[in-house]
Amino acid sequence: MTARDATHVILDLDGTLINTEQLVDEVVSAIVHDLADRDPKAVRDALERVRGMRPRDGSERLIDLLQLTDPKTSARASADALLALTEAKLNARWGEVALMPGASRLLRFLADAEIPVALATSTPAKYLAAKMASHAGALDGMRCVCTGDEVERGKPDPEIFRLAASRLGVDPARCVVIEDTPLGVRAAKAAGMHVVAVPSIAKRDDLYVDAGADVVISSLYDLDFAAFLPAGSDWIAHETLLDPVLPLPEIVRVGGAVVKGFGRGSKVLGIPTANLDATPLKLQSDALAPGIYFGHAALPGGRIYDMVMSIGWNPFFDNARKTIEPWLLHEFESDFYDVELRLTVVGYVRPEANFTTLECLIARIRRDGDVASAALRMEPFAAHRNDAFLTFEAGEGEGGGG
Repeated sequence: MTARDATHVILDLDGTLINTEQLVDEVVSAIVHDLADRDPKAVRDALERVRGMRPRDGSERLIDLLQLTDPKTSARASADALLALTEAKLNARWGEVALMPGASRLLRFLADAEIPVALATSTPAKYLAAKMASHAGALDGMRCVCTGDEVERGKPDPEIFRLAASRLGVDPARCVVIEDTPLGVRAAKAAGMHVVAVPSIAKRDDLYVDAGADVVISSLYDLDFAAFLPAGSDWIAHETLLDPVLPLPEIVRVGGAVVKGFGRGSKVLGIPTANLDATPLKLQSDALAPGIYFGHAALPGGRIYDMVMSIGWNPFFDNARKTIEPWLLHEFESDFYDVELRLTVVGYVRPEANFTTLECLIARIRRDGDVASAALRMEPFAAHRNDAFLTFEAGEGEGGGG
């Protein structure tokens, strides 16, 4: 099968459409810590190995991997007991779950292109409504929904994907599956489907390649629909653009005081960035996948600037923490630390990438700046320059640094 033979799409849920993985890892890690003294890295590794399984299957496997015992009897821990503990905590917190970056773009494009879509999730039906409570209507475009309790064997068995194809009334070979776990990739490949992997296990693309993924991408923003579906593309390419760009389905608005970063922007790269502290902006930063974006920026005083922004861990420098590093495309006479900076993020350029040399990195950053500058002269981006978020009241947002 080739990708262009596909006519239908089958989507995973957890880690693909909704960002449940961080919450599940947090809750289960805390419960494991209460049960036993286990090395945190061993727990993380075990959680990654069960990612994509149905809840009960994952509980069974986790107990075996971590050799968990009942603290009262010293016998092997009960999967039902572990599952009951996790259910109670997770059911109280599903409302915190956000859509994955690019999920709304994916669902909107498939609906507009009238591509038949199914959901194939390890989530049992009784949890599905709770998980999606904060995202009413997100699954309305599904032709069918297949849940983990409808099949005898969960992923990596292909049963759930075969069930989805059957309900869609299509040959499995005509389906593209979008998955975030190696187990899910294995299941879809065993069902005879083309698979696009969007990894939820960081820095381990090899796991997805070994599982058989046809394509591995960094985020849902990087999906090129035209490559595997009889549909067009929502990327904008133009003779004035060095690279195509993607309009974001919704503007992301970010604001905060300019802070001192690593000092490498102006000193190492010759490209001064006006960094923001990512910690209080977690909600906004989590709405964007790590990558390069562009939009508009405002400082007190009324002027609007073009900007290009890196968000993530910057593989070349191997950051230990997530950063938000906007580069305002303007020459400033002095620094403006502590002053409030407001950003409207309207488009996407590319995922984060590593570079073999500093010179290659600098060249790529400057190219990104040229792409952003050209794109912001075009529609639909130019109209966002007048966004009300960029307007300061008199005296508002002025800091004490310089």
